[in-house]
Amino acid sequence: MTGAWVAFGFVIGAAGATVGVLPALGIVAASVAIAWGFARDERRPLVTSLLIVLGFALGLARYAVWEPTSDRVAEGQGKVLWIDDTSSLQRLVALRDDGRLVGLEVDGRLELLPGERIAWRGEYRVGRTRLAGVPVTGTYYVASEDVQRGQRESVLQSVRNWVRSTVLRGVPEPSGSLALGILTGDDRGLSRGTRQVLREAGLSHLTAVSGWNVAVVTAFADGLLSALRARRWIRSLAILTLVWGYAALTGLEPPVIRAAAMASLYVLARWRGWPREPLSALGWAVVLALIVRPELLASLAFQLSALATAALSVGRLLVAERSWGELIVLPVVVQAAVTPLLLARFGTYSLVAPLANVLVEPVVPWLLVAGLIALIGGVMPWLASVFGVPAWILGQWIVLVGDIAGRLPGGAGKSMAPPIEWIEWVYALAGAGTLAWIDRRATAP
Repeated sequence: MTGAWVAFGFVIGAAGATVGVLPALGIVAASVAIAWGFARDERRPLVTSLLIVLGFALGLARYAVWEPTSDRVAEGQGKVLWIDDTSSLQRLVALRDDGRLVGLEVDGRLELLPGERIAWRGEYRVGRTRLAGVPVTGTYYVASEDVQRGQRESVLQSVRNWVRSTVLRGVPEPSGSLALGILTGDDRGLSRGTRQVLREAGLSHLTAVSGWNVAVVTAFADGLLSALRARRWIRSLAILTLVWGYAALTGLEPPVIRAAAMASLYVLARWRGWPREPLSALGWAVVLALIVRPELLASLAFQLSALATAALSVGRLLVAERSWGELIVLPVVVQAAVTPLLLARFGTYSLVAPLANVLVEPVVPWLLVAGLIALIGGVMPWLASVFGVPAWILGQWIVLVGDIAGRLPGGAGKSMAPPIEWIEWVYALAGAGTLAWIDRRATAP
């Protein structure tokens, strides 16, 4: 658990360098107290405290000397998630390659669809705002752009088009396009009305592919292969193949590549037993990544992938190798781990968004799995409709919740964002408690 505790302290130190040292010291003190409270002997919490302090000092030092890129950086590239053509300026929301949602304002009309990649140049103004209910971290006033449709993209796009036609053949709309959006990020088939329903209910983020999706795919494959009692090396190889196949399916976006790499490290560490704990391997990976690329600390994709991968490891301890329990429990544990972050980053721009997210978030991982099932069934046309039933039912539930939530009087357009300090404390205390519990479990007689 050495790597996990060092990473825990490192992240607190990094946050302290950017938002304030005193609150970070308070979190360190609370975490040390939790470690001592769970301890069975005096030696282990002393080592843990030293690891937390060491990580805290490293994180504080790294981010104290890091000079972030200027807010006026004028270039970027990423994937278009949403397009608004209702005004003289074409407004877009894009998932930038560093994992941040940004707004683009273009004087004119671009011939592109949601899901396509674009590179742009223009003045960038930092500032959290909303574009039609979608929260963005800043806005580019685009002077020039390039819709990327090169040969490499066309090969991937041909695969995505095959997946699109296969899933839609078995899953009726709007569930089909919603399942595709959650599965691959391809939500271009969603009607304007359905998009409006999702925006008003604070559910637009569901079709943004990130590290969370990779973690759910990993959890599902891990649980299924464990239930089938596959050999360890076969299970690891199959999971790695599926994870990277899924990354290719989504278009090999940088946030997904990072998540797939972290999931691969988790799988390999557990298979080879080096280090012995996957959480420790993940912790060292996080520390190394943040030392090399400190800007990743603010990347939602990086945050989601780290949280979800950690949740996988903890979830396996909870189910204790109970065959079908893994298939059911692991996706739920992953969802519980990322829900506070999702609520803070996406579900806070509508009065009804927290309630809507609570009602649909437990369903989302199963809709992703149902999309995979529909894809498998779609290979056999005569079974496509049968395999598509679960995805259709789950998609209908999400649209129904969004429709009801959006119709509530005064429900849309009001913010209920929980203070980010609360979210930080929730994760810090939960993380310290979980790691201390694992330590206590490992030292049990």
